[in-house]
Amino acid sequence: MEIIKGIKKYANTDRIALKCDGEELSYKDLERFSESIGAYLKEVHSDNTPIIIYGNKDNLIVPCMIGALKSGRAYIPLDVTFPVERVLTVAEEVEPKIIFNFTDSSKEEFGLNVTVLDKDDINRILEEYKNEVINEASWVKNDENAYMLFTSGSTGKPKGVQISSNNLDNFTKWIIDYLKIDDSGMIIMNQVSYSFDVSVIALYGGLINGATLFSLSKKTMGNYKELFKQFSESNINLWVSTPSFVGICLNEDSFNSKMMPKLNSMIVLGEVLSKNLSKEVLERFPGLRLMNGYGPTEATVAVTAIDVTDDIINDDKSIPIGYAMDGIEIKIVDKNGKEVADGEKGEIIMIGKSVSKGYFKNQEKTNEVFYYEEINGLKERAYRAGDIGYRIDGKIYYCGRKDFQIKLNGFRIEIEDIENNLCKVPNVRNAVVLPVYKDEKIAYLQGVVELKEKNNLSNLKNGVMIKKELEKLIQSYMVPRSIKIVDEFPINTNGKIDRKKLMEEM
Repeated sequence: MEIIKGIKKYANTDRIALKCDGEELSYKDLERFSESIGAYLKEVHSDNTPIIIYGNKDNLIVPCMIGALKSGRAYIPLDVTFPVERVLTVAEEVEPKIIFNFTDSSKEEFGLNVTVLDKDDINRILEEYKNEVINEASWVKNDENAYMLFTSGSTGKPKGVQISSNNLDNFTKWIIDYLKIDDSGMIIMNQVSYSFDVSVIALYGGLINGATLFSLSKKTMGNYKELFKQFSESNINLWVSTPSFVGICLNEDSFNSKMMPKLNSMIVLGEVLSKNLSKEVLERFPGLRLMNGYGPTEATVAVTAIDVTDDIINDDKSIPIGYAMDGIEIKIVDKNGKEVADGEKGEIIMIGKSVSKGYFKNQEKTNEVFYYEEINGLKERAYRAGDIGYRIDGKIYYCGRKDFQIKLNGFRIEIEDIENNLCKVPNVRNAVVLPVYKDEKIAYLQGVVELKEKNNLSNLKNGVMIKKELEKLIQSYMVPRSIKIVDEFPINTNGKIDRKKLMEEM
């Protein structure tokens, strides 16, 4: 648990670990508070049942996470945007003894079978256990779970992805080196919800190295004037987010290197990064190191990355997801599990020390996508990602989800293929294509587009122009029936484009 060692190291300094909405938490207090919370957890129940942390970006959430790790148990972060019913669904699965509640929900809403602690309770624990010190022997270690993230399941029941201490140590060693996170006192943007694994980059990569995490709360995210004011005062060096959040920020004309003069690195993950977005970012932030990463929750945040250069942007192909990280081997296989030749598409498989042990108490789903494969004489965990990709000259390219392949009028179509080409149309910043169903069958495709520059044309005229340009790039049967223009895309808890909400608005 390198994160615990890092916090202990910087607890002897006057460094600030977290800033959120004007409040600060020092490394000294982070260390002290996490010891108190860990001691409380060890005393109130001796087994290692995971705890649930329900909240957003409150500074006290992180001591709860680290306290759990010190006490030898995993934590499950659930964002404040999740309804209480979702929290109860996860609680039914995990049967936690404690929920740390940083929301306005009352204790009574959670039922009687769990102890719910609010901020007043936590402050009382910090006072009562303020002199406690936990022995390293109690910490989460080796293959024990450090955290669990619950992703959507096809049945509507969430699946808990188990991430161990070993998984994290392997991932953080690589990502810290790749992002060049050092101990100079960097400031790292902490925008991504803790219930989304991309947040682990800032959280673990930053705290291991004594960085300050500049947190953006839900309240700040809902007020653009305040958001950009905070950006201008933040001195952020490293940006971590989804492409969608970058796209939202680009709607503000003053979002550039004058607003954030110390921003020198940006990594985006979780969605496809378009060339238009990349160009615009590099124009606004000259000299910025822009990186594109890829990886599923099941393989600990990310397994590939690449620096986005002018050559990549000017290339015919889409922006690659990059090269495999240290300690991970990536195979691209056909439907029979045989590796395909360079340039041929297949399913992406990842093998190595960052791959999860599987889904919590769900052996059936685990067996469907996890297995063991021998690498250099050693059995390693492997995960079938369900993503389609191909490799050329070592670089891996993402082509979409297996389950994003649809059939329309007898033609097999990859949704992402249309979206990538829509982004090549002049004045299109970002695009989404939605299959519209009628009588349980796909009737047609609907395009939704965000423009780079607003114009005075109607939605209809813009749509016609975009379709004409798109027809030059793809087959006619792939062109959406109509194109709708939106000012900006709605984003979900994970910072990705909310396709469900777009579909509801059609």
